[in-house]
Amino acid sequence: MGKQYDFNQVIPRGTESGSYSIKWQGYESRFPGYKFDARELLGMWIADMDFLCPPEVIAAVKKRAEHGIYGYLSPDAVEAFKRAAAGWFARRYSYQVPTDWMLFISGVVPSINAAIQEFSAPGDGVIIQNPVYYPFSNSIINCSRIISNNQLIEVNGYYSMDFEGLEKLSQSSDNKIFILCNPHNPVGRVWTRDELYRACRICVDNGVLVFSDEIHADLIMKGQKFTTAGTLSDEITQKLIISFAPSKTFNIAGLAASLIVVPNKEIRERLAQRMIINNYPDPNVFAPVAGEAAYLYGDSYVDELTEYVENNFDYVIDYLKENLPAVTMRKAEGTYLGWMDFRKTGVESKEIYSLILEKAKIATDLGEWFGSGGDGFVRINLACPKSIVIIAMERLKMPFKAFN
Repeated sequence: MGKQYDFNQVIPRGTESGSYSIKWQGYESRFPGYKFDARELLGMWIADMDFLCPPEVIAAVKKRAEHGIYGYLSPDAVEAFKRAAAGWFARRYSYQVPTDWMLFISGVVPSINAAIQEFSAPGDGVIIQNPVYYPFSNSIINCSRIISNNQLIEVNGYYSMDFEGLEKLSQSSDNKIFILCNPHNPVGRVWTRDELYRACRICVDNGVLVFSDEIHADLIMKGQKFTTAGTLSDEITQKLIISFAPSKTFNIAGLAASLIVVPNKEIRERLAQRMIINNYPDPNVFAPVAGEAAYLYGDSYVDELTEYVENNFDYVIDYLKENLPAVTMRKAEGTYLGWMDFRKTGVESKEIYSLILEKAKIATDLGEWFGSGGDGFVRINLACPKSIVIIAMERLKMPFKAFN
């Protein structure tokens, strides 16, 4: 059977396109102190894709737009989204989720904020595992909590959890919440069932609530298996909040559709009340419509997308080995985000970023944004047409070939 989707198509997203894409515009505010012409940069940083959404999603949004009235939304639309999500979770993760366990919210970060505010107090600790998605740290700091870092263990670019460190932090009465990232952004680990069980069990046994960010659950490479924390054990689920969203998988982040799964009724009701207190906005009229279509019809899209992204990873890894052996990158087990290691070049982090932005003219996420353990790395988004990846690697070669 032939391919259904053309991921090779290059779709302009810069200023001239009128798309107002943060990924391809407005770099100056994001990378202060560096000198570049924003019009020349390749946008390979923030985690959205350069691929069209599934045609069923586009059709659903167009149909709703053509109605011509965009008033307040009935809860029925959200319920339809939840039912579609329940089907997706069952098909893709073997996870049976009643829709009454689900709360709609606009995104993962607002759900993290709500959980931190509701289940901890100012001055309490929240455990994260650096290097990790930087809004985790921002949310903790913005909510006047303390970052308790359980640093990931890295050996030759492969990362594992420090279970002894996690146990020590969990035993402290100051630490109330553990934010788990699965698959882990930016290092690309898809935690095994045993790893997840051990980490969650440590937290639950010590009275620490687990918040599992599983937004990248659908982009899993060959030979890997995603396990949602929701399937680990009944005891764990009673101290668990899981955040899912179709935004990364189907490239609809701008529509702000996300679901929180909370099996424990008391925790769910408290979290729902906190969301009311925070006055989070109701869903826009397109969010649940797009999410429902994605979860109903998106299986083949995700299967082809994952294969395409994996091929991009293979190309980059092979290119680096042949042309820039001092720059390394392991293939991510999950996500479309590469964690590129420049430490063997001997170049300081500030100079690495300068060479990438100013000389190679590529916008990537800077490793230092992800906390301790990020120096000397960059996160590069490989969810783009291969032609862009090829150009990026050729650009990268020029300023770094002298260090190999």
